[in-house]
Amino acid sequence: MVGRLRGRRWARASLATAVALALPVSAQARPAQQFSVPAGRLSDALIVLSEQAGISIAIGDSRLDTLRTRGIRGRYDTEQALAVLLAGSGYGFVFVDARTVKLVRQAPAPRKSTPRPPRPSPPAEGSGPDIVVTATKQRLGLLDYPASISVVAPERTELARAGGKGTGFILGKLPQLSSTNLGPGRNKVFIRGIADSSFNGSSQATISQYLGETRLIYSAPDPDLALYDIARVEVLEGPQGTLYGAGTLGGIIRLVPNAPDLQSDTFDVSAGVRLTQDGAPGGDGAVTGNLVLARGKLALRAVAYETVDGGYIDDVERGLRDINRNKTTGFRAGLRWQPDMAWTVDLSVLSQDIASRDGQYTLRGEPDLTRRSAIAQPFDNDYRLADLTVRRDWGAVQLVSSTGYADHTIDSTFDATPGDAASPTEFTEEITVHLLSHETRLSGSWGGSGTWLAGFGVVHNDDRVVRSMGTPGSPDLLTSLSNTTLDLAGFGEVGVPITKTLVLTAGGRLSYVRQTSQFIGQMASEDFEPVRTQKRFLPSAAISWTARPGLLAYGRFQQGYRPGGLQVTGSSNSQSAERFGADRIRTLEAGVRFGMEKDARLSGSLAVSLAQWRDVQADLVGLDGLPYIANIGSGRVKNVAFSLAWRAQDHLSFEAAGFLNSSDLSKPAAAFADATDRDLPNIADEGWRVAAKYDRELSWARITLDAAVRYVGHSKLAIRAPFALGQGRYYDVSTGARLGFGKWGLALDLDNLLNTRANTFAFGNPFSVADGLQQTPMRPRSIRIGFDASF
Repeated sequence: MVGRLRGRRWARASLATAVALALPVSAQARPAQQFSVPAGRLSDALIVLSEQAGISIAIGDSRLDTLRTRGIRGRYDTEQALAVLLAGSGYGFVFVDARTVKLVRQAPAPRKSTPRPPRPSPPAEGSGPDIVVTATKQRLGLLDYPASISVVAPERTELARAGGKGTGFILGKLPQLSSTNLGPGRNKVFIRGIADSSFNGSSQATISQYLGETRLIYSAPDPDLALYDIARVEVLEGPQGTLYGAGTLGGIIRLVPNAPDLQSDTFDVSAGVRLTQDGAPGGDGAVTGNLVLARGKLALRAVAYETVDGGYIDDVERGLRDINRNKTTGFRAGLRWQPDMAWTVDLSVLSQDIASRDGQYTLRGEPDLTRRSAIAQPFDNDYRLADLTVRRDWGAVQLVSSTGYADHTIDSTFDATPGDAASPTEFTEEITVHLLSHETRLSGSWGGSGTWLAGFGVVHNDDRVVRSMGTPGSPDLLTSLSNTTLDLAGFGEVGVPITKTLVLTAGGRLSYVRQTSQFIGQMASEDFEPVRTQKRFLPSAAISWTARPGLLAYGRFQQGYRPGGLQVTGSSNSQSAERFGADRIRTLEAGVRFGMEKDARLSGSLAVSLAQWRDVQADLVGLDGLPYIANIGSGRVKNVAFSLAWRAQDHLSFEAAGFLNSSDLSKPAAAFADATDRDLPNIADEGWRVAAKYDRELSWARITLDAAVRYVGHSKLAIRAPFALGQGRYYDVSTGARLGFGKWGLALDLDNLLNTRANTFAFGNPFSVADGLQQTPMRPRSIRIGFDASF
C-alpha cells in the first residue's frame, strides 16, 4: 500500500461520485425567497429585510432616516432585494462576509422619495454566489483563492439539532478532516493526511485553530469548542506557512462566530434529549441573545450552553455502568462598537469546561462495550479566552489588528497498574498553557483584480507539565517541566493580474523563534542553557486562471514548518537538553473549482497534491507508557480530493465528497528502520461522504429531511510494533427531520443508525496500549428529540 493509490480505492471513489453529488461547503448563494418589506423610511425597510434574509446590515448613517422607499414584495435573492431597496438612494452595498452587508454611499441622496423600484433583473455574468473567505486575510472568495478550501455555513436550526457538537460536527461534514478519538477535548485534528502521531505531547500541532482572528492553540489538543451561534467554519488546507506561520503543516480551521447585530434585539433557545441504546440518557440546551445598546453603534451578543453525553461503557472489574459520561459547559460573549462606517471594535470572551468521568475505550475479548480497569480515568479540559479586534476600512485598504490571550488547563488520569500488581497505580498529568497572540495587517486591492497583504505577528506560548505516578490520590512527582516559545514574524503576499483571467500570486514569511525548556523549581548548572533559536523563511507561489465565469483552475507551491523540539531530560542533579530537527514540508497542488456562477445547479472541486515532509517530529509513548518526542524520519503524502453538489430542485439537493490518500515514511530514522508498514499514522487510505437534503416551505410548516452516509477507511495507530494497530473501515449513517412552525420547530435525529461497533481508534490508555487490546467504538445508536425557537 505504501506509495500507491490502489485501483480498488479509485473504483470506490468513482462509485461514491456516482451515488450522489455534493460540495461540502455552503458555496451556493441563498436561493430566491419571498420578501415582504412595507413602504416607509429606508432605514426601517433595511432592518425588515435583514431579518427576513437572515443577514446583518451595518446601518450607521442618519441620512437613511430621511429617505423613503416603496418597499418590495415578491421572490428575490438577497442581492436583488438589496439592489431594489437601494435603487435611486445613492447607496450601494458590499458583502463583508456571507452574512454581513456594509452600505457604501455612492452619491448625494436625492431630496425626493425614491422612484418606483425596477423589476428584478438577472445579475451580471460572473457575479455568482461567491463567499468572501476571511481566513485568506484578504477579500478573496471561492472564485479567487488559488488553493483547496472548504466552507461550512450551517443554519441556526442545524446547529441546534447538532446538540452542542464541536469538532465532531465539522468532521462529519468534511471527509478531508480526521481526528484521534481519545475523547472530547483531548483529540488531535489532521487535515489532508498530514499526521505525525496519534499520541498527545508537547510538540506543536500540525494544524492551527482560530476563533475569529484569534489563535486558539499552539501545543495543546483540540479544545473542541461547541459550535453554537457560529456563522461558518473555514478550512484552508496546508501548508499555510505564509499566512499563518509555524504549526500549519496541514492547514488551519477557523471558526467565525455570528457578530453582534447593531440593529435589532434577538433571542434564540434550543434544547434536546438524547437517548443512547445500551447507554445512559443525555441532553443539551443553549440560549443566545443579542441586545442593541446603541442602535447602529453598540451591541452585545452572548450564548450560554450545557451538554451532557451519557456514558455507554461498563467496567466489569469495578462493577460500574456507563462510566464514560461527558459534560460540556460554556459561555461566549461579544461586544461590538462601530462608531462610524469605517471603524469596528470587537471585544469577546469565552469560557468552556469539558469534564469526562472516565475513558471511552473498551477491551477486545471482553463483552460488548466493556473493559476492566483498577481505577477511574477522568479528564478535564478547561479553556478561557479573551480577545480584542480592531478594524478600519478605507475602501481599497483594510486594517485588522487582533490581540488574544488564552488560559488552557488539561488534566488527565490513567490507570498505570501492572498486570500482576496487588494494588493499583495512578498516573496523572497536569498541563497549564498560557497563549498570547497578536497580529496586525493591512490588505487591499489594486489594478482591478490585483491584491496585496502585509503584516506582522507575535505568539508567546508557555506550557507547564507536571507528571506524577504512584498511589491513587497521592502519586509521587515524576517530573515538572516548563516550555516557552516566542515566535515573531513578518509576512506579505501580492496577487498580480497578468491578464484579465490570469493572476500570479507570490508571498513569504520570515520568522524568528526562541524556545526555552527547563525543570520547574530546580537550578541547572551554569553551563547548561536549554535555549534554542531558529530563523525560517517560507515562500509561496500560485497561479490561477478563470477559464470562464464560475470556473477557476489553479496551481500552488507552499512551504510550512514546525520549530524543532527542545526537550529537557534528567534530574536536578544531572540535566541535559535534547534538540530535534524542525519539520519542513513542501507541497505542490493543482486543482479546479466550477459551478460558482449565479444559479448554477452543479458545482464542485477537484484537487491533487504531493507533499514532501522532512524530519517528521512525533509525540510517542514508550513501552513503559511514558511520553517522549522523536524525529521518525522523512516521508511523502499524496492526496486526491473531490467534492460535488447538485441542486436538483430549489428544495432538493445532493452532496458527495471524498479523498484518496497515500503516505509513507520513505526515509525512516535509524530507530524506526524496522517498521515494515510505513504509512503515516491515523490517516485513512480513503474516505467519502454522501448526503441528501429536502427542505421545503409548505402552507402550514417548513419541513426539512436529511440523511448522510460517511465511510472511514483503514488506518493504524502508529508506524512501529507493537503500536502499529489497525483501526477504521466503518460506515457512519445518520438521518433526521425538522418541522418548523414560524419561529419555532421540533426535530428528530438519529446517529449511528447501523449501530456499528467498529474500532474508530485503537488507543485509550498509554500504559496498556502495547497489549493490542484497546479499541474505541462509536457511540451506539442514539436518538435526539429537540426543540428550538427564535424571538
